[in-house]
Amino acid sequence: MPPVLSIVAALLCAHGYVAADALDTVQLRAAMRLVHDDNLFARAENQNPVSDWLARVEAGVRLDKQWSRQRVLLDAGLVDYRYRDFDNNDFTAIPYQAAWQWGIGNDLSGEFSLERDESPDLTDPAFSASTVNVKKRDTQRASVQWQMLSSWALLGSLDRNKVSYSALTASPDETVRAAELALRYLSGKGSFIELSQREGEGEEQLSGDFKERQTRLSAEWVVSDKLKSSLGWGHLSRSYQDRSEFDYSGATWQAGLRWQVSGKLDLSLSADQTIESQLAFRSRTVRNWSFDPRWQISHRVSARAGYLYSSAAYERALPGLGKRDDRTRVGTLGMDWQLTDPLKLSAEWQHEKRSSSYPGLDYIRQRYWLGMALAF
Repeated sequence: MPPVLSIVAALLCAHGYVAADALDTVQLRAAMRLVHDDNLFARAENQNPVSDWLARVEAGVRLDKQWSRQRVLLDAGLVDYRYRDFDNNDFTAIPYQAAWQWGIGNDLSGEFSLERDESPDLTDPAFSASTVNVKKRDTQRASVQWQMLSSWALLGSLDRNKVSYSALTASPDETVRAAELALRYLSGKGSFIELSQREGEGEEQLSGDFKERQTRLSAEWVVSDKLKSSLGWGHLSRSYQDRSEFDYSGATWQAGLRWQVSGKLDLSLSADQTIESQLAFRSRTVRNWSFDPRWQISHRVSARAGYLYSSAAYERALPGLGKRDDRTRVGTLGMDWQLTDPLKLSAEWQHEKRSSSYPGLDYIRQRYWLGMALAF
């Protein structure tokens, strides 16, 4: 039995004796999920799609301790991925988060944080790869907020973000170090408007050193206790020291709405546009639109649904590459059953379809899973 599965089995056996409490200093968690994917490597219909079963097992611990205006949070765990047939994709991730939130008086506060996230990026055996491609993201951040006046706050941060892959992918490895300064105006109801400026520099796989700048204006509006909205607009530009042909810039934006229709029905709407680096292309602009309703059927049973429409426009950079546009649609249905206070059962079905202007990149994919989670 894999080590993570042994830990989870022991925790599941203990669930009848203890339950999680919001005031617990230390909380343990465990989860098991069985997933079936009928197109594991997102292949086109004429490229022999294959299916497989995945067993995803997770175990972790969380520490949350507060002394006066100081608070320490630690969260660490193991996530084990095991495939029935394509076991070259088996992988054990070790994600963690650590944060120290501090405050001095009533007007000055901040946070130091570290975070690592690891996930498998499936390797298609058609490319003769023998091991899974692992995506790793490491983030270090220090932030501070000064409440200058009752309605005005000054915010600043320094951060370092590194994204790396264990194999060559369409998205490049990169490291970004940045500083950000923001001015925020707050209303008495929790609404705010914020203007921020972010300056960064870093290194990207193949393209080399770069500098980037982002200006952003954002706002959140609390219409009522049941209705909240958000809106943001910005401009991002990146310039490379020795590869000016890879420079890119463009607008970024975000909009969202959260509406608690009744005590049982909750609706979320969101849309955004981002710009991302690519290896074979200069960049790609991604637009997402999503709709996510949730229905609380009873005290312990809830149903959820989701629809995501995503468009990606790739900007040509390398000679010989023509224009590429992708359209992806994802529909989701799920249910959650809080069987006991510490134990939850879940099920989900997902249908995904991509249409691309490039030949061989269209695919249809269906996934469904059953899961069990325990926290105490």
